[in-house]
Amino acid sequence: MYNESGVITTTLERLRATVMPDFVTGVEVIVADDCSTDDSVAMAEDAITRFPGARVLRLLFNAGKGAAIAAGVREAKGEVILVQDADLELDPSDIPALLHRMYSQNLDLVSGSRFIRGTKHPGHSIAAVTLNRILSAIAAKATGRRITDLTCGYKLFRKDLFEKLNLREQRFGFETELMFKALRIRTTSFAEEPVSYSPRKKGEGKKISIHDGIGISANVLKFSLTGKKWISAMALTLIVAFMTFTMLSEKHWRDEQRIIENDAISYYAYLPATFIYHDLSLSFTDNYQGPHKFIVWPEKGPGDNYVIKTSMGLSLLWTPFFLAGHVTALISGADAGGYSPPYKFFLLVSALFFLTTGLVYLRRILLQNASDIITAMVLTAFVIGTNLYWYTLYQGTMSHVYSFALISAFIWYSIKWHNNGERKDWPAARLGLIFGLITLIRPTNFIIVLFFLLYGIAPAGSLRRRGREMVADYRLLAVMALAAFMVWIPQMIYWKEMTGQWLFFSYGSNEQFFFGDPAILKGLFSWRKGLFIYTPLMIFAVAGIIALWIRRSPHALPVTIFVPLNMYIIFSWWCWWYGGGFGQRAFIDSYALMAVACAALLSAGMTAPVKWVSRSVLVAFLLLAASGVFYNFQYYHGAIHWDSMTREAYFDSFGRIRPSARFNQLLEAPDYEKAREGFDR
Repeated sequence: MYNESGVITTTLERLRATVMPDFVTGVEVIVADDCSTDDSVAMAEDAITRFPGARVLRLLFNAGKGAAIAAGVREAKGEVILVQDADLELDPSDIPALLHRMYSQNLDLVSGSRFIRGTKHPGHSIAAVTLNRILSAIAAKATGRRITDLTCGYKLFRKDLFEKLNLREQRFGFETELMFKALRIRTTSFAEEPVSYSPRKKGEGKKISIHDGIGISANVLKFSLTGKKWISAMALTLIVAFMTFTMLSEKHWRDEQRIIENDAISYYAYLPATFIYHDLSLSFTDNYQGPHKFIVWPEKGPGDNYVIKTSMGLSLLWTPFFLAGHVTALISGADAGGYSPPYKFFLLVSALFFLTTGLVYLRRILLQNASDIITAMVLTAFVIGTNLYWYTLYQGTMSHVYSFALISAFIWYSIKWHNNGERKDWPAARLGLIFGLITLIRPTNFIIVLFFLLYGIAPAGSLRRRGREMVADYRLLAVMALAAFMVWIPQMIYWKEMTGQWLFFSYGSNEQFFFGDPAILKGLFSWRKGLFIYTPLMIFAVAGIIALWIRRSPHALPVTIFVPLNMYIIFSWWCWWYGGGFGQRAFIDSYALMAVACAALLSAGMTAPVKWVSRSVLVAFLLLAASGVFYNFQYYHGAIHWDSMTREAYFDSFGRIRPSARFNQLLEAPDYEKAREGFDR
């Protein structure tokens, strides 16, 4: 009770008139007064003279509903407690039904529900009803119990249950904390019972406010995430929200020159050619006189036929987004030729979708061997402190964020295969399908299979044991291989139709790998595109490989072998800087493995017994990540050039967001023609 002089007498009279079931052996009424400032106490004390077994318990200061109930429970002598709000919004005539429910089913907790029958209550705010339904649904999901009315004031519970919950909520969030903590105990038996409801308005003395609603919502979030690694979950949510907000603010889909540009022109060409122009031979591009605008960069293959340069992996992933864009274009009256703003918008949505997918899997991977807070730090750093940020928001139609998502998923399901014994047909097919997509997008990423083969191998003899496991699982490995092959069938049919060959190297004779002359030092340290220069967090990640071995991580062997092999392949390409772009973009695909190594070093440093070591590791991580954030700003404003950086240009832009007046004079463009021949790489 708090300031209820207008209704407390009626409430107590209604309680006195309530006929309790036969099995109730005694009734004790405690009016817990939350330091009322009106005549409530005097009126209550007068009313209880006609109510045997009742008394008023006065709190010395206004602490809130939760505090008042806790005080009352401490004073109560009975085994079962029922909470009755003094405001009479809930009718005491429903109490016998609540008691019958507990007694007949031997329950520990019974909650009233104003909505279990779908009843509407005149005067009940639509906003309050909607919020309650949302919060109840969240609570039901979090506890695994059916909850239709989380915040109903009628709560009937056994005193011994209450005493072991250690409730701390003092205000109107009492019901939320009680329900979450009680129902998280799997042995707690629980049910809801329908009750009637007569809501009051503010002018009639209703106490709960918007502030309380916000507090209850915060509690639902807090209790839902308790034990759920909520810091990293919140970090992931905020990252995706920030990236989405930035995408919507930039509105690049309106720019005719953006989104479907550079390599994306080839990645994308399969979709409009198939669904709009119905001509994968691309012959429609010759002397086109139709109503649509398009851009296609076909290559000439054997027989002088057009061939799309890149494989169709990205087009397969983009298909639902492309179709959404096509329907939107048709409805809105935009150019429905495949290249207007609706198509571009949904391509950007696809980049955000696959970023989110990749981060969800990466979070699961990291949490297996790192704390919640370190996982949150690594996730954040790898998005905004590397070029993954750029290749999601600004060049999200390049292949990298999609490969990042698929490789993260492949790693996670490989871990489950080995750790959880998921050796069945569907897990095998799932791994095969993901691997097929990975290689269909970027064939050189086939080396990620090393993770599947080597994960968990550390002590001597494990390699032989893994070999025996693979032999024993030959049938499932065949399922995996077949699933991967099926992904490639459409591509092979396309090549056969266009070139007469089932497998075709569509990049031509003037683009190749120089495996005998990999530009590893330039790729790592050059001012033009050095991995460690423009993505400095990779220094921390590579150093983290040592920590993987020290911590005896199951990731140690596959990461140790994959990273140098990946560097060798990437830097053996004729154009080791990979044309115009921000940093060494080819490494984004495998950031999940780099993040694992990064988290290992950060975990080792943060738990080091020597304080200066732990602080130094943390400072190094934060500085390298912050440098990556700053480089993103510099590249956005043009203080880092896409392919012509020099030592002089780098230091001229050092500390600047925007380029100086003499910046362009300090650049040195690479000679692409010589590089194709293997010179001046």
